[in-house]
Amino acid sequence: MILHKKPEQSKVPGFWAMPLIKFPIQIDSNFSKVATLIPEIDYWNHFLSPDTCDSLRNLFSESKISAPVSINGLLDQDYGIGSQRATGWSLQLANELSELIIPHLNEKFCSEKTPTDWWQGNPNKFPIWIPVQVSPLFRFMKYESGGEHYAHYDAGFLYEDGIHRTLKSFVIYLTTNQSGATRFIRDNLENFNIWDRNHSDWDRRVLKEEVLSAFLPREGSILIFDHRICHDVDVYLGERDLPRIIIRGDLIYKMKTL
Repeated sequence: MILHKKPEQSKVPGFWAMPLIKFPIQIDSNFSKVATLIPEIDYWNHFLSPDTCDSLRNLFSESKISAPVSINGLLDQDYGIGSQRATGWSLQLANELSELIIPHLNEKFCSEKTPTDWWQGNPNKFPIWIPVQVSPLFRFMKYESGGEHYAHYDAGFLYEDGIHRTLKSFVIYLTTNQSGATRFIRDNLENFNIWDRNHSDWDRRVLKEEVLSAFLPREGSILIFDHRICHDVDVYLGERDLPRIIIRGDLIYKMKTL
């Protein structure tokens, strides 16, 4: 059993103790897995049903929580136009999404080049990790016209038991948009061991030739990727005055010991 602890409210943007979810979290009837160019990235089209996406958007809107974060994801409105965020906490949503996501994931074998936080606090370097659950921490994020997020790296959360940690990020798109793509960026670190890489946030927009792969928001789709793959959110152009809305979450893995 994993012991989850709520984050300190002052340390996350717009903490939101989510209410009981009274609508079904349903997979779409047209669910399909789409091949990607990067092995550590999975993209599933039509993951959540339109009704589920609509209900999740309404839940976010009804929260009335909208903490502004800058283009580097921090509570700093003076550093560019980023997004508005509610950091939700819900064991119920985590359990329901786990039933839909975890069965589709395989054990993860990690090496010195695997771009995620498998090695810290792992003195024996056990390389095999088993997917077990969706984290109960969710970032509901709304991007208005001009919103973006500079290239950065996510980070794992290591549980105190020493055997559980998050290794992958996911993005569930609750809207369909023609801009504001999630893009994966060439950082030229692939030949370094993971523990020798510089994972500092970027302080500039990426160049077109640095983009390896891009995924436009499609309602109900989900993007899953190793935490330490460099990625950004391209500028959202705000078409039809509609926002770009996503849920950012994490996947928990358990160390497979001898």
